Amino acid sequence: MSNQLDAVGAARLIAGSDGVLVFYHVSPDGDCIGSTLGMAHALQKAGIRTTAVGVDPVPRLYEYLPGWDTLFTPYGEIEGDWDLALILDCGDLERVGPALSVVKKAKRTLNVDHHITNAAFGDYNYLDFTAAATAEMVYLITRELGVTVDFNIAACLYTAIAADTGGFRYDNSMPRTFRIAADLVDAGAQPYEIASCIWENESMARLALLAQALSTLQVDPTGQIAWISVTREMLARTGAGEEDVEGLVNYARKLSGVEVGVLFRETPDGRIRVGLRSRRLVDVGEIAKQFGGGGHARAAGCGVGCDIEEARTKVLGAVRAVF
Repeated sequence: MSNQLDAVGAARLIAGSDGVLVFYHVSPDGDCIGSTLGMAHALQKAGIRTTAVGVDPVPRLYEYLPGWDTLFTPYGEIEGDWDLALILDCGDLERVGPALSVVKKAKRTLNVDHHITNAAFGDYNYLDFTAAATAEMVYLITRELGVTVDFNIAACLYTAIAADTGGFRYDNSMPRTFRIAADLVDAGAQPYEIASCIWENESMARLALLAQALSTLQVDPTGQIAWISVTREMLARTGAGEEDVEGLVNYARKLSGVEVGVLFRETPDGRIRVGLRSRRLVDVGEIAKQFGGGGHARAAGCGVGCDIEEARTKVLGAVRAVF
């Protein structure tokens, strides 16, 4: 079997495995959590011994998803022999964080991802850079496994696709994306309920954090670049958690005339996480690669080992160089 697979090959590899660990990345987002849960539900339905493994907890935002509290096992508690480590939505192997030690316990690795910066790090790789979300690929694998998509799978995968397309507003929403979404709705996914949970379910702490982040909004003299910052002090003052930072970068891009929006976030270890979003002209994935990160042309991220002021200078300099 070639190490470069399609959905059929990935399904065959999974079906022939005695025990599958499904890994999700650190700081999990909607596509990550939805894809992982959807895959775990499908494998269990297929009679394959499986569990989902990660370092960070499921963000509160996605606690409505079926199985969020039953299908995960902390990476430090994984025991026994496992045939396959199935790594979802990770641009590189380091994205699984400390759980990498558990990945090495499996006999083989299967890398399933849609990020164009993915380096094909698995023993086997199913990569589709045209997919709007990794959940599209999980859906295709599920079908090839002969598993009927039920409500649990549909709710998880629809959530993942909706999250990574911004509610089908981003230009990664292709005809296949809508066809898969329609199949998931036929299987029981409820678009209104899911949209309400994702975008109309704000906590007071998140809104307080948003207010403080917007107070830092700055715009380049050209009007094409805007950025906001989130410090550890802001998180402490508002009582917000790391999951409350997700999506804030989009507010910088929403400003009329802005092509690139940037978010600078202080992390507990003193590094700066940088989120980059663009409208149409700039490939922010290439900018993120300059700092050891990656992602997509319109959405990417990276980490910078310096203080926030120096991070702004370096990253904004790279963005301006593109213009």
